[in-house]
Amino acid sequence: MNRREFIASSALGAGAIAAAPQLFGCSGDLPVRSVIRVERGGPRLFVNDVETYPLLALGTELFPTIGNFTSAGIHLFHPLLGLKSCWTGPGQYDWSLFERYLHALLERDPEAYFLPRLQLNTPNWWKESHPDECIRYGRTPPDRFHDIVSKQGLAEGEGGHHFGLGREVWEASFASERWLDDTEAAVRDLVRHIRSGPLRTRVLGLHPTTGATGEWNYFGPGFIPDYSAPMQAACGPVPERERRIATTHGLLRDPKLEADIIAFYDCFHATSADAVLRFPRAIKEASGGDMLCGVYYGYLLEQVRIQEGGYLASLKVFDDPHVDYIAGPYAYQPGNVTNDDGVAVTMVDGGGNRYGHSRGVGGDGGYRMLVDSVTRRGKMYMVEMDPSSYLDARPHDVIGGAGGLGSDTLEGTLRIIRRDLGQMFVRGVGGWLYDFGPLNQAPDGWYASPPIIAEFRRFAQLGERRTSMRLGSVSEVLVVADDRTFATTQHWEAERPWPQFGIRYSDHFNHWFLNTQSRAIHRMGAPADFLHVADVTAEDASRYKLILMLNVFRMDTSHVMRLKAALAGSDATVMWYYAPGFVGSDGFSQSQMEALTGFRFAQQMTPGPMMVRCTREISELAGAESADLSFGVSVDRSPRFVVTAGAEEALGHWADNSTDLAFAARDYDGFRSMYVGSAPLPAELLRVLARRSGVTLWSSRPDIVYASRDAAMIVATSAGERQLRVPEPLAPVDGRGSRTEFQLELEEGDVEVFVR
Repeated sequence: MNRREFIASSALGAGAIAAAPQLFGCSGDLPVRSVIRVERGGPRLFVNDVETYPLLALGTELFPTIGNFTSAGIHLFHPLLGLKSCWTGPGQYDWSLFERYLHALLERDPEAYFLPRLQLNTPNWWKESHPDECIRYGRTPPDRFHDIVSKQGLAEGEGGHHFGLGREVWEASFASERWLDDTEAAVRDLVRHIRSGPLRTRVLGLHPTTGATGEWNYFGPGFIPDYSAPMQAACGPVPERERRIATTHGLLRDPKLEADIIAFYDCFHATSADAVLRFPRAIKEASGGDMLCGVYYGYLLEQVRIQEGGYLASLKVFDDPHVDYIAGPYAYQPGNVTNDDGVAVTMVDGGGNRYGHSRGVGGDGGYRMLVDSVTRRGKMYMVEMDPSSYLDARPHDVIGGAGGLGSDTLEGTLRIIRRDLGQMFVRGVGGWLYDFGPLNQAPDGWYASPPIIAEFRRFAQLGERRTSMRLGSVSEVLVVADDRTFATTQHWEAERPWPQFGIRYSDHFNHWFLNTQSRAIHRMGAPADFLHVADVTAEDASRYKLILMLNVFRMDTSHVMRLKAALAGSDATVMWYYAPGFVGSDGFSQSQMEALTGFRFAQQMTPGPMMVRCTREISELAGAESADLSFGVSVDRSPRFVVTAGAEEALGHWADNSTDLAFAARDYDGFRSMYVGSAPLPAELLRVLARRSGVTLWSSRPDIVYASRDAAMIVATSAGERQLRVPEPLAPVDGRGSRTEFQLELEEGDVEVFVR
């Protein structure tokens, strides 16, 4: 549909849209001012100096769906705008499409405010004029992914965006200074246009983005980017595709033999981050600092094709002063086991342990980000909530978001929505509801149902109470991860066809050590915080009782010394996974690994199953029926590490050799040091370790618990009675009185929210 057809077919018609600028705003109206400030324990959104609950909404089409959100009392919107539809030539812009679209939305909701998502896809005329600035790939993409708007007939959406453009491979390199300069000029012109016109009273800011999936993931990651002249100029000679995919030391890259590959990936991701950051700076400068700006960036869990995605420089983006918030959809991991209807229901490891799922009824809805590294910098995390619903004719087979198990029924849909909106509320973050229904089999939207709208309204009203609530962490469990490690680990392509993974295009460490392990962490029955390893301080080590170091394999000497100093004398329990500090800046360093953990190790290069068999005592404590608990991945890998000295408590051995210690504990340098050679550890085992570390388990069952200072939420992972204990008196949202202990009879997937 072209623009003229779009206007003619809209409910208002061309005449009403043309008149809209006179209806909303006038030359004397002041521009809206929106900021995020840290107050009372966490980042908060202020619009014209009034704290506003940061719940927004969008859809692949807003005209048929906006009424569902306004009926729920939601008036902040995140409409999709396509820059290429208005960028008509060198230095030439026609912003009338954007104006008509936003004014038409204002006609439908006169109370609306907008934080548009500005898709920065490059116009064809620019790419034709600058072919040497475009991405080159190590593997030739199929022709159908070149100029897909014309070849695949992608329709232009309401705001000029072609949904599905993320599949395009004919795009400018993120290293292209010409592309950055020209696109930045267009963005600055748009900001000036907005701030000088009637929409200045309604546009809170802009959310610039592009890339595969439209989330700053690098274009064409499956085809091994980027061999373009701009990327070569930025990072030097790009290593051959075969060397990028292969590793010389099993699951790890050898820092001596593969130094050029590691250096390239570091530069590639830093260059991608620099491209992301050009646009927040431009928006802030062009608006005088009064417009909000955030970006997608830094997904670490479930970051598919992780070495090629451009996301492994998260702290550079998190630290940038022009970025107000970081956004991302929550986890999609469905599982590698399906029910009788073919719906994925849980992840299962090589030991038969069930880890659960992220989406769907009874799922954890876990975030893919190291959220506490975002909020620690005074920035807001914005979660994208996009579950399909029972209103879709095919709720388990959709484009875009996915509801997961139970989303094909009204009650299941409501439980999922309660989980998603409840988590956003209690964790003190922001977010938006994203309705993909019109793109699928629900023309009026996934949420065009009175019970769903009522649930939205309930949480929108609950969110208004945040202004009187304290935010901030109450967790005793800290989860630590490192994005830089993935430049030094096995490439995502090495394990095709990804056996037993339950998600495509992943790698061993991301899938098992982060993704699947997080399913169990969320089911410990207590809240947990997630931090980048570079952010861990001595104060953290003293505050948290259990610290899980998931993938801190890559460190130089200064990093090792800093972390050792932070942990010394903390009395925390620290769980080190696989190879902490083993990948040094100049080569492998077993001495760094031993200095961090206090154990001595032997390295085994003969591949063996990454399976650990627990001792009988630990197995019984974890409730293993056979008193023989094993966990990990049954496929053979190398290297593996064996604890040879320093262990004061043996907890488990490599499953194929009962004398090779792979799971051990000791007191060391003023803290309890534990080492485990593989992952993931099931929830019941983590609960045992948490109790032994002095962590208070809030639920008597392995339920999902999220919390902040003045709010908490539980998601039942099984049917039955459980006891919930909270540190300070809270009351159920239905107002049954405050207390610290609750006896709850819940069905699987039930959600209960508590507030002060």
